[in-house]
Amino acid sequence: MKSRYIKTGMLIFALCFVKYALIVLSPYTGDVYVSEKTRIAFSIENFYSQHESTERVMLLEDPWDSFLHRVNLISKAKERILIASFAIHEGETSDIIVGALLSAADRGVDITIIVNAIGGAVPSRYMNVLSGHDNIVVYRFNRFEFFRPQFINAALHDKYMIVDDNLMILGGRNMGDKYYEPEGFVGRLSLDREVLVYNTNPDINGSIVEVTYYFNSKVTSERVFLNRRVSRNIAEQKNYYINLYMKYRTNPISLYNFDYYANTTRTNRITLITNPIDTAKKESVVAYNLMMIARNSDVIVAQSPYIVLTNRNLNFFYETIRGRDVTLSTNSLASTPNLPAFSAYYVNRRNILDTGITIYEFQSIEASLHSKTYLFDGRLTAIGSFNLNERSIRSDTESMLIIDSEEFHDIVLEAIEAQIAQSLRVGHDNRYEINSEVEAAPVSLGKRILYTSAGHLLRGFRFMF
Repeated sequence: MKSRYIKTGMLIFALCFVKYALIVLSPYTGDVYVSEKTRIAFSIENFYSQHESTERVMLLEDPWDSFLHRVNLISKAKERILIASFAIHEGETSDIIVGALLSAADRGVDITIIVNAIGGAVPSRYMNVLSGHDNIVVYRFNRFEFFRPQFINAALHDKYMIVDDNLMILGGRNMGDKYYEPEGFVGRLSLDREVLVYNTNPDINGSIVEVTYYFNSKVTSERVFLNRRVSRNIAEQKNYYINLYMKYRTNPISLYNFDYYANTTRTNRITLITNPIDTAKKESVVAYNLMMIARNSDVIVAQSPYIVLTNRNLNFFYETIRGRDVTLSTNSLASTPNLPAFSAYYVNRRNILDTGITIYEFQSIEASLHSKTYLFDGRLTAIGSFNLNERSIRSDTESMLIIDSEEFHDIVLEAIEAQIAQSLRVGHDNRYEINSEVEAAPVSLGKRILYTSAGHLLRGFRFMF
């Protein structure tokens, strides 16, 4: 009798689990959606200008440089700071950034932060000490609610920081030691890319104002929640972080007097494209705009940690790039740390190659590619948080800057080519082509079996990754 009750209970639990999973996943299944309004609004001319804009740009490619400039902008802030981030990982560099933010708040700077609540990595000790300051407000996007599972799959995937309406950093880099590579860092480095935007005349609206409006629309979303928890020993923690920051500020490599005009490149126009901020299945605004720009281009260079598309979207991708020169720089099985997403790419790579795309895979066991960059016809550069995957297409908030600048395009292309020089091309037979200057990075048999098995098992769930 007891055994029967146990079996019945297990069956009920299994049925409830399946029903719950279906509620979680069903809002994001099916074909992608693009409204007539978005289709009509698209014009390739919207991304170009024949006149120099007031906004200038600088590539943040080196991990440590990105950290230096991020802390420097916080140090120079006078009025306000806006930060959106998917993840803030615990570590030395994050401790210093928290200290810099607390120090800025102490001198009267208003700071608003929004982070992802599900799936991101934001230690409570950071959230709570920041929330305890009168001049800092911390929000969480899409927190877990057991009885509202239909929202679970959506994430805030944007990464940007705005300082005083005239300086901004935007890209694909989260915060943490593996993104900044401090001295003595041990672990797998995540190679990413950001753009620093400097508006020489804040009275003239540009991309920084656009991102500010986008940020404010997030804060007022019904799926954004104020973090009300505060550290018990807030004074002690606050002093700890500020002391770390002040110790860093005495370092001679500080950039406090950095000339942002002299070290930036002119642009003709910078345009922001974003996904909707709701937590249901999203209209694929970013993907549609990037695909339409590609359709109006002849030469395309893309960099994404992986490419994960359903069969239907892969066919659309093929129709878009057919007859065009398209190169993709991505991870190899050796370099990737992302099991679900990369495994979906790995077992589908032959079909991706059949679209005519040229694929180069980064060969390293010490670092992986995490940047999301798309170059078009020697002039347009798209940098931001959008991966070539289904999550970025239909589930997550995403933001990309489309930069019209031949000079900046060439700077970014050089950075991508430097990583392609450490990569191997995947031939039409789905094997690496021989390259006398680059060796294939070693992959354990266990990792090869794990990723291959996962890729086949998860084949029907590609819309999630």
